[in-house]
Amino acid sequence: MPLEDLKSKYSRKDLKFGPKGEGQNFVKKYYDGHHRDPHEDFLYGFLCLIYDGVQDIEDLKSQMRLFFLSATKQVLIEDNDTEEYIQKANRKKLIEIKQNNTIELTETGKKLVEVSYFWNLHTSYWMRRLFSKTSVILISAIFLIILSSLKIFTGLQLGSQGMLTEGFENLTDLIKIGLIVLLGMKFKKDKLASILIVLLMMFTGVTLVWSGIEDLLIKSPIVPTIEAYFISFISIAINTGLMYLKSLVGRTSGNLSLLSDSKDSELNLMLSIGVLIGLTFAIFKIYFVDSLVGIVIAILVFKEGIEIILELSKKEEDFDITSIKVFADNIYENRLTGYILGSIRRDSLSRKILIEYFTKGLNLGRMYYEGFADFFYDELGPATAEKHIDKLIEGGLIENINEQLVLTNKGLKAFYRAKVKEFRQRSENVNVGGPAIIKSASCIIFIVLIILLIIFAPQINSWLLNL
Repeated sequence: MPLEDLKSKYSRKDLKFGPKGEGQNFVKKYYDGHHRDPHEDFLYGFLCLIYDGVQDIEDLKSQMRLFFLSATKQVLIEDNDTEEYIQKANRKKLIEIKQNNTIELTETGKKLVEVSYFWNLHTSYWMRRLFSKTSVILISAIFLIILSSLKIFTGLQLGSQGMLTEGFENLTDLIKIGLIVLLGMKFKKDKLASILIVLLMMFTGVTLVWSGIEDLLIKSPIVPTIEAYFISFISIAINTGLMYLKSLVGRTSGNLSLLSDSKDSELNLMLSIGVLIGLTFAIFKIYFVDSLVGIVIAILVFKEGIEIILELSKKEEDFDITSIKVFADNIYENRLTGYILGSIRRDSLSRKILIEYFTKGLNLGRMYYEGFADFFYDELGPATAEKHIDKLIEGGLIENINEQLVLTNKGLKAFYRAKVKEFRQRSENVNVGGPAIIKSASCIIFIVLIILLIIFAPQINSWLLNL
């Protein structure tokens, strides 16, 4: 029975709760990676092909070369990678190699594939709910309440007007989410909601420029405290997460208001970094840097806001949602770039054949890896790959010579850089017993440092003030 037919066996309740603890532990025994999940590498895909009847080694290599998977940092599959998976699977007694150069799964191998497939269905079930518009709005609201409360409370304690202003600004972000994003979704005025969000973002930029110039003229001192640093780091972490989540869901759902709101989270992230820079210079009694950084950020935000509004104001037939660049685009662009450059370097390919390979590889990924193949972006497909090839040609990474795509030196350099990152990651993922202990110790040391900073915050503040 093909692996995909197993999906009908599982009820909604099964998908909610996934494999039991024993099944989870069984899966994690056989995969490398930080979390040891099936979607982190291609070993699972290799076993799936054998499960579905592709047992000749040369046929396996041919199929493996096509695989596209967004949830891994591996550029693409080479024949020597397939040989590595053969050795690994053989060593772990997941396969049997026959004399006629064919491979069969052992009972353990079959069980691993079936449990892993169930695990992918389960995790994709919950990830799709996490990456929904409703979930993003709810998560954004919760974190903005936490962040604004922390900033207002700390601002009142320290008597910091700047921290209070940031806290109330986060509250206005909360109102904006409720009034604009939800209204945009409910009344289908997505483009109008996006324009309003960008206009509010630009208004924040104008107020930043004004307050920055005012601070430069007045030269009011900034009081660096451990609490201010702590809140700034929390703000950076939260805004980075919100920027990533909004941009990913906005891109995968095609929701303009979420894409625009991710830009607002990017603004808040830059502001938090600017606050950190200002606090650090304030230790040395250099106060004007904080204002200058704020003004520079505001100008950049204003410039980008104008570009987005010009794009949004185009007629429906001329408007291209992909022209609004967001953080999550890096996932798809990096994976597509690696896949395209690697495929061209490996084989002599025409544009048409490359698109065919990509389409087959994406379908293979979706079959076995569920949402992790395209990272929940249903619109990812041949049209996206076509645009990306054009972008790589314009960028001078590939050339079309006599209907064949070839890498330029710039393209080769980009490919080797991607492979260096890949090999570093794969090296770190190989578990030899030590790294887990080192990582655990690092986490413990980090937690202890945070506790010590909180305990000795008054003494540290006193020291900072006396510098």
